[in-house]
Amino acid sequence: MKGELEVLSGGLITTVQDHGRHGYRKYGVPVSGVMDDHSCRLVNWLVGNSQHSPVIELTLVGGMFKFHSDAVVGISGAEVEVRVDKKSVALNKTIRIKKSEILEIGRITAGCRVYLAIAGDWDIEQVMGSYSTCLAAKFGGFQGRPLKKGDRIRWQCDQQKAVERMVPKKLLPYFSTRQTIRIIGGPEWDVMSKKQKTVFLETDFSISSQSNRMGIRLEGTFTKLKSREEMVSSPVVPGIVQLPSSGLPIILMKDAQSVGGYPRIAKVIDADLWRLGQIWTNNTIRFEHVSLKKAQELSKNYDELMSKLNFINLI
Repeated sequence: MKGELEVLSGGLITTVQDHGRHGYRKYGVPVSGVMDDHSCRLVNWLVGNSQHSPVIELTLVGGMFKFHSDAVVGISGAEVEVRVDKKSVALNKTIRIKKSEILEIGRITAGCRVYLAIAGDWDIEQVMGSYSTCLAAKFGGFQGRPLKKGDRIRWQCDQQKAVERMVPKKLLPYFSTRQTIRIIGGPEWDVMSKKQKTVFLETDFSISSQSNRMGIRLEGTFTKLKSREEMVSSPVVPGIVQLPSSGLPIILMKDAQSVGGYPRIAKVIDADLWRLGQIWTNNTIRFEHVSLKKAQELSKNYDELMSKLNFINLI
């Protein structure tokens, strides 16, 4: 069965994403992909897709979509009001939408991003093995740009194979305005003195409104480095915490560059990186330093927990 939706309102920044574009950073190509991998996996599970299938990522402000065919969808991520033809529907469960119905995703009240999955194989071309939109370079996803009014997304789906699911409560995130993000020391961790490390780990950082998909800029009182404020450009990955001359850290995210010239003082552990996709200016974060062994254990525990979802067509 062929499916189609029409965008009536694209919200603030609404893009097509998946788990990212891997293997091309050596050419300067960002990973891109969803900012919150956890919610992406949940919505694709809700509709019976592969965890690598594309989704629609909506930031801060939702959107409105008219379905020109029956569809099976899933919505998860930030807390938001969702309506189908003016009737409220619940997040984190499979939703069936009928032809001509309108899906409204409102303004986000807690968190930062919400995800919409549609059951089926989307009629969108991959670029370098990914459906993700790279906004900086304007390629991938839907014509390399955010969705806007009049855009149409099409897919193929066997409605008879549709699933009915609800996300287990233990997998639902809690949106607190205060977050503790665990890190391991980065290559230049020791550029800070023992006292500076202590201050860094005891500082409550707020989120700058200048943050975006490239990086989360932090604000707070922190000691500037007296030397080596910049260095020879070196490889960086999402989750690296850079310390520029201003003394205000930057956490690199999915659309970040592949090299950087600031000290890489820390790396957010993989198990916590998705949490950063849901923070915004009303949040504060504090860092907790853990050992590499502990970080690996936390990632293993998370992967084992998520593996119980048993994805269909898992790649």
